[in-house]
Amino acid sequence: MSARILITAIIASFITPIAFGEGGTYVQPQTQPPPPSNAGQPKSTTTTTKTTYPQGLKGYLDQQLATSKDKKFHVSLNGKDVALIPVNFHGEKKLGGSKASEAVDMKANDGKIYEIDFVLSGNQVAGASVGKVNGQKP
Repeated sequence: MSARILITAIIASFITPIAFGEGGTYVQPQTQPPPPSNAGQPKSTTTTTKTTYPQGLKGYLDQQLATSKDKKFHVSLNGKDVALIPVNFHGEKKLGGSKASEAVDMKANDGKIYEIDFVLSGNQVAGASVGKVNGQKP
């Protein structure tokens, strides 16, 4: 009878760790060596940059003008590239939800005034289109 109890206890000691995900192995935790001493040496620092997206129409236009080679906003109209400089910002109109529309008058090199209609979603520019050229629809 004591042999049966002994065999049952041995089998239970093998099954219990497996049943509870222990796997029956023991890994001794490793200690990390202390960091090296840099006495008298300058500390090195690491900086990270975060890409930020411009907020609102003015921030968007500022970014577009800053990244353009000629510091102008470029639009394609009838297959031609038109370089523009912002002149006048119209008031923002709410379209519903988090969408809004705002128009900006921009002047081209040839003296024409283009009204560019921007659509904003969540205070970020989602699209743009040419609304008027010298006060008339294109």
